[in-house]
Amino acid sequence: MKKRASPFFLVIGIIFSLMAVLILLKIIRFRQFDQNASLAAREQPASVINPAKTPPGFSKSPLAEDPPTQPEAEHWMSFDGMDLLEEQVGFIFSMRCSGDKQVEILPIDIIAWYPGVFEDGKFGIGKDLAVAWEHLGYEGLWIHSGWDFWLERSPATDLQYFLETNEFNEVQPLESMEAKLNECLLGSNVEVYSQESLRQGQVTAAVRIPSGQVEELSRHTMDLAPYLASAYPESGFAELDLGALLIYFCGRAALDEITDPDADYWTQTRYVIAISPVD
Repeated sequence: MKKRASPFFLVIGIIFSLMAVLILLKIIRFRQFDQNASLAAREQPASVINPAKTPPGFSKSPLAEDPPTQPEAEHWMSFDGMDLLEEQVGFIFSMRCSGDKQVEILPIDIIAWYPGVFEDGKFGIGKDLAVAWEHLGYEGLWIHSGWDFWLERSPATDLQYFLETNEFNEVQPLESMEAKLNECLLGSNVEVYSQESLRQGQVTAAVRIPSGQVEELSRHTMDLAPYLASAYPESGFAELDLGALLIYFCGRAALDEITDPDADYWTQTRYVIAISPVD
């Protein structure tokens, strides 16, 4: 008489199969997260692109003529004379509210944008890395925030949490987020540091882009500062001086906002802040 096979191994097999499918889906979603960043450089007119400083994710049309190549500055990616491509760079924000609250972006490597940086995994979530680009004399950094599937923390996560959550890490309503942005972060002092250098700066412009405006924002990588000055006149970008360093990172939807079903949990909105050097 044949002994009936135990269902135990069948159940285990089903469980592991479901886990494998879940992991695969998560990997696909987080790869899409990286690709979301490249949306910010689509549909830019080729005439404004310096090929040596092409923005993240931009793909030139093969029919468009290359603009005249401009001579490269000796250190095009710098902040107040500090070369941001030579060493790991960190940021300490001393908030204007919440007592002596400080929020830090721990030292990260900064690499200049190159074709495929968003597709080859170099700029993955959870990596201590930022991608640099230049537009109209302003330097900019793309920095990830949030957590990846393996619970790896991205560099701008603490700054994102400060803006979006309370002391219990609970996501807050939009009014609270806007207050944190404008009353705490805007005007805060910033230390930009590396192992060899230290520079003092101040957050002189800050804006939160709601999910409904992210697509429009994505069309303005190469005129980001003037676009923000026009579309968000209270943000401080209209008064921005050349030499400011822009930091661009993703955010979550507020507690009382409708979420975008086509975006990930961590990529519902965008933050752009500008740090200007101070003496």
